[in-house]
Amino acid sequence: MKNYLNMILVSICFMLLVLCIHTGLTNGLDAFVYHWLHELITADILVHYLSFISAIFSPFNCLVMVLLILLVLFFYNRVKFWWYGFWCFSVFAIGTFLKYVIQRPRPSIDIDGYSFPSMHVLSVCLLVSLILLLKSSKVLSVISVLLVISIMVSRIYLQAHYFTDTLGSLLVLYIMLQSIYIGREPKAIKANN
Repeated sequence: MKNYLNMILVSICFMLLVLCIHTGLTNGLDAFVYHWLHELITADILVHYLSFISAIFSPFNCLVMVLLILLVLFFYNRVKFWWYGFWCFSVFAIGTFLKYVIQRPRPSIDIDGYSFPSMHVLSVCLLVSLILLLKSSKVLSVISVLLVISIMVSRIYLQAHYFTDTLGSLLVLYIMLQSIYIGREPKAIKANN
């Protein structure tokens, strides 16, 4: 029941975020975060790191990594392969659907495509979530959080996304994680058997 409530509450937050973006209420927050990051990050090595991490963890590269994990899972545990495979497909499909329905322009006109939600952030979140669902540990959790924060910062810093685009991706993934947790509940497992 708790997972259903979490899913509903975060879905409402997501809808409010989309409404605020559409009405321009988030413009000040997005501008503040962008300028704050540019004041904070001035070292060339950090800028190169942000560009590097953004290139390495592109949505395509994350998709390839997810598919490799699922391929291994196919031979190791077919039930988890189908369960997590469908879930991963759903996350990518929902992110892509939202991007083309909302059609928010990017901060920089030099970058093609739409901005909301950030597929870089969504893809990295999906990748690390899949890894943590399969093998959870404190070290992996810390690395995952640092990677997600790095991607969020890189996408904002490089003017590929607004802060609220990255936040929207986190909300989408959180909602989708709740669906996994609901499927793991004892009632759902008994009903499937």
